[in-house]
Amino acid sequence: MPGTGSYAFPLAKEGYSVTAGDLSQYHVDILNAENMTGMLERVYQGNALDLSMFADETFDAVLCMGALYHLMSATDREKCVGECLRVLKKCGIFVIAYINRNAVYINHFFRDRATIQERAEILRTGVDDAFYGMDFGEVSELVGKFPVEEITNVGVDGLVYPLFMRLNASSPAEFAAYMEYHLATCEQASIIGHSTHGLWIGRSY
Repeated sequence: MPGTGSYAFPLAKEGYSVTAGDLSQYHVDILNAENMTGMLERVYQGNALDLSMFADETFDAVLCMGALYHLMSATDREKCVGECLRVLKKCGIFVIAYINRNAVYINHFFRDRATIQERAEILRTGVDDAFYGMDFGEVSELVGKFPVEEITNVGVDGLVYPLFMRLNASSPAEFAAYMEYHLATCEQASIIGHSTHGLWIGRSY
């Protein structure tokens, strides 16, 4: 798990034993400060490409919530998934977050049209400054190289980014109706590819 505990602490509050880590020492320091009561089992600073501090099949579930956003080479992305699955127990749950390149491009189109021509390169390479956006189906191809089966693949944001101005101006009833639509369609391929953030969930075997 990455970052400052957005996922780690809620899971710990639900009674799970949670180990949380991040590449950034700054984020780890925040995690440690928030973990003064010892809610988290362990907090560590480390790289998702090297989880050698953990033995094989250590965890019942592994959440990789951001590493793929910044791994530019296919080799590194494959190594990341391999390490996550190495430390996951058989029949364990694997959750990996990723970014979709079509959605990144559309987001730039609505927010910064002045640079849209140069940003078109995103559609070819997936690279957007420090971020890597996957082509549709790329995450399934990536995890398909390993002994893990798909449970679901979700377009987390759906169409929120291009619609954010309209949604921010919506009434509570309109927003509730949109959320019903979002939850009903977020697993459809037509939506996933245009959701900025995707979430692939599977089970190892």
